[in-house]
Amino acid sequence: MSATGRYALEDTADYVIVGTGAGGATAARVLSEAGLSVIMLEEGPRLSPEQRALGLLDAMSQSVRDLGTLATHSSAPFPLLLGRVVGGSTAINSGIVWRLPDDVRADFVERFGLGELLEERELERVFSQIERELEIEAVDASVQGGNARLMRDGAQALGLTGRIIRRNAKRCEGSARCLQGCPRGARQSMDVSYVPFAERHGARLYDRARVERVSVAQGRACGVEGQLLDADDQPRGRFRALATRGVIVAAGAIYTPLLLWQSGLRGRVGENFQAHPGAAVVGRFGERVGMGFGATQAYEVPLHAEGLKLESLSLPPELLAARLPGAGEEFQRRLRQLDYFAQWAAVVRMGARGRVRPARFGRGVRVTYEPTEQDFARIKRGLTLIVRMMFAAGAEEVYPGIASLPEVFTRPEQAALIESARVQRRDVHLMASHHFGTAAASANPALGVVGADLQCHDLPGLYVMDASALPTNLGVNPQHSIMALAFRGAERLANQSARGRAAA
Repeated sequence: MSATGRYALEDTADYVIVGTGAGGATAARVLSEAGLSVIMLEEGPRLSPEQRALGLLDAMSQSVRDLGTLATHSSAPFPLLLGRVVGGSTAINSGIVWRLPDDVRADFVERFGLGELLEERELERVFSQIERELEIEAVDASVQGGNARLMRDGAQALGLTGRIIRRNAKRCEGSARCLQGCPRGARQSMDVSYVPFAERHGARLYDRARVERVSVAQGRACGVEGQLLDADDQPRGRFRALATRGVIVAAGAIYTPLLLWQSGLRGRVGENFQAHPGAAVVGRFGERVGMGFGATQAYEVPLHAEGLKLESLSLPPELLAARLPGAGEEFQRRLRQLDYFAQWAAVVRMGARGRVRPARFGRGVRVTYEPTEQDFARIKRGLTLIVRMMFAAGAEEVYPGIASLPEVFTRPEQAALIESARVQRRDVHLMASHHFGTAAASANPALGVVGADLQCHDLPGLYVMDASALPTNLGVNPQHSIMALAFRGAERLANQSARGRAAA
């Protein structure tokens, strides 16, 4: 590490990794353990559990990009939530863990030629190792909470197959604050697990370092340049990180293609944007639910064949209050009943394809994305099921959150109104925290940005190891699959380096 007249910071390592979320931190974990020198760069701050704000808005300003205002450019924009903090989105999600579904893996192998990367026995080994290291198990009964218990009751009443969610939070104390960042560091997000692991093995982390472009020398990626930021996100000097073996970009499915675009790559960069948008339903029960206690998400109903997954989702009181209908005394009455509400979400594996590009003006990004009619049919199906589940579990009122329908349902038969309605984009509030596909991996350059080795087809030495390399959305929470992809990709780089040293 040094400083020169032009750069406030200069450093060199075998590999430079952009991003410290599921992909970047996992790559750093593997490469550093293999004895390779690693630089980790993160635009957001490094926060200890004690430094995380208690209030929702303060916590979001610390950890969520653009305070959650980043949205699609579409007929009715919806938020695209992603972390901007050491640990990336793993630091502000619920820690839900799903292995890559078999049908999705088969599609990746057959259509995109990823058989060696996703070899079944090797994936089993990697998934198992990650699960051991990150203490992944089903949410303990002591912290499942009332929100999840009611969802279980509703699913069983309708004959739906649900399960307790598996998370990387074995030591969860039920504070229901996953979305603000775990106050105890109990959830094994990357900031408390693989980032420190990599540092113990010699990796160097620079936070508040905004990477602006990939450097190229002799036709090969050789490092990155960017801007160091102060605590107010103001520039305080430029930096350069040089890579003797390769640059790994793991900035997520929105900011990875933006960086590649700014670095001169084109082709399918930023194409094929996919997501799992979701919509939620709130219900008021006659018994106390206590959404403020328990795992933020503890129960789910997977409907993979239908492109749906239903999940319990506990909210901080500020967000829950914003979901309540009514005004004046009616609204005040509901506010006094905050402990009696439950919320469940329908997450949709949408078929829509979008595009990520630099913003037309200023520094930023433009995400174009429009759900299809089939996507809205799935949303309607998911919301209908949730309304029926809530009444089956004993709800007295249900708030479907669909603008063209009554604000309050009081009878289970009203669920049929959703099925018969022509629900349009502007009628439903959607949010997406799972994004995919904008630097897709494919052995065929016509279908992807990187090859089966996760190296860019058009720029040797540049690798992508995050959700943007997944060729399609998954229909399940992607964190575990991203980590497995990065683990396998980084292992291959480590093995190549070992062979190179042996040959020398």
